[in-house]
Amino acid sequence: MKGHRRKKTWHRGTACLWTLGLLAVGCASPLPPTGGPPDKTPPVIAKTEPVAGAVLVTAEKVRIEFSEYIEEASFVRAFSITPEFDQPPKIHWKGKRVDLSFHEAFRANTTYVLTLDNNLRDLHGVALRKPLTLAFSTGSEINKGRLSGRVLAPGHGNGLPGMDVYAYAVEDSLPPDSLPARPDYRTQTDENGHFLFEYMSEEPFFVIALRDRNRNRMPDPNEAYAVPPRPAFRPAIAVSNDDSLRWIATTRDTIPPVLRQVQPRSNRRFALRFSEPVHLARTDTSGWILRDSTTARRQPIGAVYSPTLMPQQVMVLTDSLPPVVHSIYFAAIEDSSGNPAVPSTRSFAPSPAPDTLRLRFIGFLPDTLTAAPDGVFPLRLGARSGVRFNEPIPDEQFSDVVSVTDTLGRALPYSRRTTDGVSYQFQIDSPMPGVVKVDVNGNQLGQADTVYTRRYHPLTKDETGELSGIVDPVVPGLRVELFAEDGPIEIQSITPDSTGHFVFRDLPGGGRYRFRAFIDRNKNGRWDGGFIVPYRPAEPLGWSGELPPVRARWESVAEDTLRVR
Repeated sequence: MKGHRRKKTWHRGTACLWTLGLLAVGCASPLPPTGGPPDKTPPVIAKTEPVAGAVLVTAEKVRIEFSEYIEEASFVRAFSITPEFDQPPKIHWKGKRVDLSFHEAFRANTTYVLTLDNNLRDLHGVALRKPLTLAFSTGSEINKGRLSGRVLAPGHGNGLPGMDVYAYAVEDSLPPDSLPARPDYRTQTDENGHFLFEYMSEEPFFVIALRDRNRNRMPDPNEAYAVPPRPAFRPAIAVSNDDSLRWIATTRDTIPPVLRQVQPRSNRRFALRFSEPVHLARTDTSGWILRDSTTARRQPIGAVYSPTLMPQQVMVLTDSLPPVVHSIYFAAIEDSSGNPAVPSTRSFAPSPAPDTLRLRFIGFLPDTLTAAPDGVFPLRLGARSGVRFNEPIPDEQFSDVVSVTDTLGRALPYSRRTTDGVSYQFQIDSPMPGVVKVDVNGNQLGQADTVYTRRYHPLTKDETGELSGIVDPVVPGLRVELFAEDGPIEIQSITPDSTGHFVFRDLPGGGRYRFRAFIDRNKNGRWDGGFIVPYRPAEPLGWSGELPPVRARWESVAEDTLRVR
């Protein structure tokens, strides 16, 4: 940012120093009266000195009296003032009143805005629903600029509460070439994702939103952020209440996972534990190297797999290993953003304990299906039945454990695939029967006289319907996605025709869905939320309202046009 604000000195640790300084002063917390109905009313400001909107202020401190007793630690987390001081104020509590004394004199002809965000709570734990502000001026006029907007979730377009929103003054309405260490103004979104800046100076501002969990006022990896729809905004005296200015939250993960530890579990099984959740890019062991460090001899690796309930781990199965130091080099492991794990070789000593883990059946796939009244699970077109275990099944043992038949017990030829080494999906190679029966033989798992069974009914064309709509505007790169109404998983993605018309086919009758559309400007096949620095706006995005349920042998039509902006 250019201009006089670039000369301010500020360090990323300053916010932490403020917090420590504020916590260090004060008096014992008062106790509220007990009894009565539960308190559900958030605190409000009852009185202030100076009064809100005061001008020609010469006071050296600020006094705030609340409507009820405040949790003092929450006040520290919620408090900010702009322009900021280099040191935190001294804070003194007396009942429901707090006095703030500053180490520096207020600047001449300056509007000060004190903000208490949604972290503020009363002694019953009731938090603010939207920030409280107190503004006053040391000059004869007070700034009157206002700026509002809304921060939305990318999946459904719902408002995101509790997002920190920062405004930075910029010159020439251009985005900053680097993000300043501290903002000129700060506020927070309310329970519906709306935010409002008040008492701003009349100059252009670059405005971002952060899920600033560590309170360092900087965007960090894996923290949600939202970039502005345009580089700069000028505050106005009046602001509209519509949602025309939208900040759409996203995350940007560019940090690859790192191997933290090798954890021996037995003489033939060990775990690789990573810095974050990971998955296998492929389940074969090509590229993996296991060596006995005493002889430098390579040891065979039987299988690698991702445990369902341990997302930060990858398990390795081997032959029985002697209890001497070994080294492991891994391949094809990545995080949920597709960042490959940092390749490394790690030494470890296998456990001398024999491996006692037994193969165990976890459940059938898909695990989100609901059975029909006859106990058969409908399977939409293109979906696959499957099973999940706690560890890989050797190929030569699979047919002894799992069988896929029709209702007469005749074996159906099928192929199987796995993406994690323990979940297996089936593709029927012959014409699909009316009902597919999958059995898991518990006798092979040490469970005598136990058979797990699920029957699937692959839906036919007569049992499916279509869902269509119109999207606007029709531009290059336009994509429409279909999602289950209560789930985040994309089911299909299509390109509308030249008129904006689109149709999703082969959907189970009775299903409820929603649309999302975006303009794929960078042609990577997915919605992109943009960058703060260097500034790049989010790709235009739009969501459908409530859609009619799918009717079998029918095309259900969305009533409203799906608009992307």
